[in-house]
Amino acid sequence: MKKLVSVFLALVLVLSMASFSALAEDKVETTASGAKVITYGEQIELKVPIYQRNGIKDPIEDNWWTHWVQENFGDKYNIKVTYVPISRTDEVNDFTLKMGSADTAPDMIFHYDNPQLLAYIAQEFVQEIDEEMVKEYMPDYLAYVGDAAYQAGKYNVNGKKVQMYFPAARDAADNWATVIRADWLKKVGKEMPTSVEEYLDVLRAFRDANLGGDYTIPATMGLPSTTGMRADSYRTGHTDPREIAIYSDLQVVSLDWEPIKRNYKVMNTMYNEGLVSKDFALDTDGSQAKSDFVNGKAGVYGFYLSSNSDVISTLMENCPDAELAILDARSGVPAGETLYDYMADPIGISTGITAYCKHPEAVMMYINWMSQPEVLEFLEYGVEGKHHTVVNGLKVLNSEYDGEDRFVSTNANIDLFVMVTQTRRDATSKEAMAATYCPNGFEYLMDQIFENNARKTYIQNYRFTTPIQSQAEYGEDLRTRFQAISAQVITCPEAEFDATYDSLVKEYCAAGLDEIHAEKAAVYDAENP
Repeated sequence: MKKLVSVFLALVLVLSMASFSALAEDKVETTASGAKVITYGEQIELKVPIYQRNGIKDPIEDNWWTHWVQENFGDKYNIKVTYVPISRTDEVNDFTLKMGSADTAPDMIFHYDNPQLLAYIAQEFVQEIDEEMVKEYMPDYLAYVGDAAYQAGKYNVNGKKVQMYFPAARDAADNWATVIRADWLKKVGKEMPTSVEEYLDVLRAFRDANLGGDYTIPATMGLPSTTGMRADSYRTGHTDPREIAIYSDLQVVSLDWEPIKRNYKVMNTMYNEGLVSKDFALDTDGSQAKSDFVNGKAGVYGFYLSSNSDVISTLMENCPDAELAILDARSGVPAGETLYDYMADPIGISTGITAYCKHPEAVMMYINWMSQPEVLEFLEYGVEGKHHTVVNGLKVLNSEYDGEDRFVSTNANIDLFVMVTQTRRDATSKEAMAATYCPNGFEYLMDQIFENNARKTYIQNYRFTTPIQSQAEYGEDLRTRFQAISAQVITCPEAEFDATYDSLVKEYCAAGLDEIHAEKAAVYDAENP
């Protein structure tokens, strides 16, 4: 019996060894640029987050371009690239939910703004990056973004400064446009407003003249978001660097800060006087605001300009006599005060490797591959004569092309390569931006955007390098409270605004904001002795 067992065990051992030797081995190579790459013997999965935005034509996670990435990157290295949609309007909550388990967590997590990057560190959502591996796997990325941007991914964690993120490059390109119906201004005999008081008078005139018909929306407005509630226009007297570090935050809004309250007071007036939609708080994705504008019902609308956007083209189909202009940025500032605006972070989005990721080298390979000039060139502009044409030496996207390989969204493929750069590389001059972002005949809008920007005094938020633990602890609850408070203080009767605001904010501060402010003050003082 013992002999039979021994023979059986020997047979099992032989079969096990044969099975093991049959497994394909990883193949390690070096590219022409010196990047280390691995072709995996057994296929691995790389789960890549990608923004789900409004105006998406095809499934953002499954389209011609994601297939192209799979064929040109994934298949080459035996990696299954799975794209994980992330809500652009609710990304923090979306990421937080997905990070609840290894099954739903992507291998990467990203954000534009430093406070949330700190929160992800404090929540232990990201793992420390091995810098020796970065040198091996990411020479193209390092060459593209430059050392200054790369160093911005270092943070103070457990008493030492370590690399936690891969920052992207950020070119100075701004294609956000708040447009006003210039023909409506003419009809009510008004000039372009240059203060918030004049702006409110213009909107009242739009309302009284019913320029959009019985259902006239003088200005579109959505429920404020944490990233959008900065109160830049109301900061006169509130520009001390330490004060800004403590109170100006893109993730947890300091509702107890005077500029914020002043901003809400104006929105409350707009609501009570019928200058915005009574149902604005229900428009959670901005679709109703867009519909109101393109159908000629609204006089003011904000969106990202794009040459292949349907906003302007649909408006002109519905309202052929419509005339557009960029709303003067001074229209958001009380008369006699300084026009301040938020200065974007000098780096683009920052990408971390999640704590659940089993193959950090695959993340590095992916980002490095995206950094290669020929890959970026194709993702940015596609094929000449099909996706774009060249006009006066500038690549202009073809808004009419609608083939199987059409761009998925109005911002083309930016969300595919956002981990490397957020703008097309040769689209930063006024002329290039006009050609890239403005539909034919509306290039003048970019001139007006540049004129607006020239009037502004920019303020940059302080960049903490130490995680704010209380923000990670209370942030999610405060963001939920913020949405509810916003709806209440905007829609309450004007005579009750101060009492309503102060009462709700008192509860909000007690729910964790006071602790966040105290910790931020202590960290700021420690980082600036």
